[in-house]
Amino acid sequence: MNKVHKKIKHLNHTLIVWAEDNKYPTNPGNPGTDYTIPPRKENKIFVSEWKDDLKFVTKLDRWLSEDRTLTSKELQMCNQLYEFYSGVYEKRN
Repeated sequence: MNKVHKKIKHLNHTLIVWAEDNKYPTNPGNPGTDYTIPPRKENKIFVSEWKDDLKFVTKLDRWLSEDRTLTSKELQMCNQLYEFYSGVYEKRN
C-alpha cells in the first residue's frame, strides 16, 4: 500500500467519523430509529451529499487496490474533501 492509498483510507475513515459526529435524528419523537446525515455545504451553499462523497472516496480506494493511478483532479478533489471533513479532529481535541 503506497502513501496515496493510505491517505485515501484515512479520508474514508474521516468521512465516517464526521457522519457519526454530525448525524441527527430524522424523527426526534422516536429517537434511535433513523438518522439524517447533513450534506456538505461550503459558505452556506449546497455542494454535495455526504453519501456521494463517501462513494467517490470508496471508488478511489478500490481503484488503488487494483493498482490504478489517480488523476490530479481526483487528488485535488480528495484534498477539498479532507479540508471540509477533517474539522472533526479539531473538535475532538
